[in-house]
Amino acid sequence: MSLLLLLAGVLLFWMTVPNLGTAARAATADGPRGTFTAARLVCAGHSGHTTCEWAGTFRSDDGTVELVGVKLYGSGRDTFEAGRTAPAVDVGNAGRVYDPTGSRAWIITVVLVVLAYVLLVAVARRHLMPPPSSGG
Repeated sequence: MSLLLLLAGVLLFWMTVPNLGTAARAATADGPRGTFTAARLVCAGHSGHTTCEWAGTFRSDDGTVELVGVKLYGSGRDTFEAGRTAPAVDVGNAGRVYDPTGSRAWIITVVLVVLAYVLLVAVARRHLMPPPSSGG
């Protein structure tokens, strides 16, 4: 059981810790501001429901950043139609731009980092702490 907990904790850390910076930038909308232009709706089915986001292009206000094929985080089926534009921010998350008001996507990242920490601490306590003494 300890091996499974250790593997789960290491895997969660490996998946989430590199994304903490991007999650923080998404939460605070820290990055080049610009315009997202919707091109097409991209949908994916998950366990009985479908999630859709708009894909398109992003161009920063100063013209230094242009991204093609990015998705606007949080855009739903009824949010856009092809050719419509909206303000957006590039926070450095490959393939995705965000609304300039910020995002709550950081919450799941932080929860998973905390869960990884708890799993690793549980394994460490079980195997690295001395057994309780049988005082007498």
